[in-house]
Amino acid sequence: MRVLSHVDDVGVSPGSVIAWAALRRAGVVRSASLMVPCAWYPMARDDVLANPDQDMGVHITLTSEWSSYRWRPLIGARGGLVDSEGYMHRRPEMVLAEADEGAVAEEIEAQIQQVLADGIRPTHLDAHMGTALLPPFVWALIGAGRRHGIPVLCARDMGPLVDIVKLPGFDAGYLREVEAEVSAAGWPVFDRFLIEFCPDDVEAAEHYARVVSEGAPGGLNYLAMHADTGEGLQHFAPHHEVPRRKEYELFSEPGSRAVFGAGEIVDWRDLSEQRS
Repeated sequence: MRVLSHVDDVGVSPGSVIAWAALRRAGVVRSASLMVPCAWYPMARDDVLANPDQDMGVHITLTSEWSSYRWRPLIGARGGLVDSEGYMHRRPEMVLAEADEGAVAEEIEAQIQQVLADGIRPTHLDAHMGTALLPPFVWALIGAGRRHGIPVLCARDMGPLVDIVKLPGFDAGYLREVEAEVSAAGWPVFDRFLIEFCPDDVEAAEHYARVVSEGAPGGLNYLAMHADTGEGLQHFAPHHEVPRRKEYELFSEPGSRAVFGAGEIVDWRDLSEQRS
């Protein structure tokens, strides 16, 4: 089994940036992605520029789900990208119902262009709450990846993500078409997407050892996490603080390698080298 261990949401809070720095020093979680529209993106950007040898992608963001801390599209309130309060919609199904495909494509491109303009070369593109991976938006995401030569996340089995985001009426049949497009571009296709927040009453190492064990045996698995020191979260997302802090406390220690057992930990750069 191979596992790409990944931290989403870098830049959503100050604690997310601090946590990612600690995790990459520990060397167990080696890949992450930036949330460009968020308030602490500049802090994350500066960390990447000061420490450029990191596997950093763009966490394409089309939703803003929290209550007292929200963010807006880079291209502004156009094409149904925002709710009645002027922020990105809270849920993927709201984006599907309200957003124009062209506006979504523009926003995807704007987030990538911002990162490139800031001097960062992303290793990959993935999707906050899975929204940019949904039809019809995924085709714009793949198109952007092709234009810029940046791999796009694709997994044959997205079940755990669908379960945690609770997408109503989700039909995974289109993933076969996405897989064909991603393979044709020469990018890796993961066998299984793994994601599950650790309950407050469960020990983190035990929890993540179980999650990893549910990956595709002998396959390539993607493990999405959201490590955060908790700095900032207590003010605008207290219900997220404990599970994210538990990930930070576990994976900022080199001993957390034991969670993966005999599995091989990889990052996007490893996969790129294996293709070349």
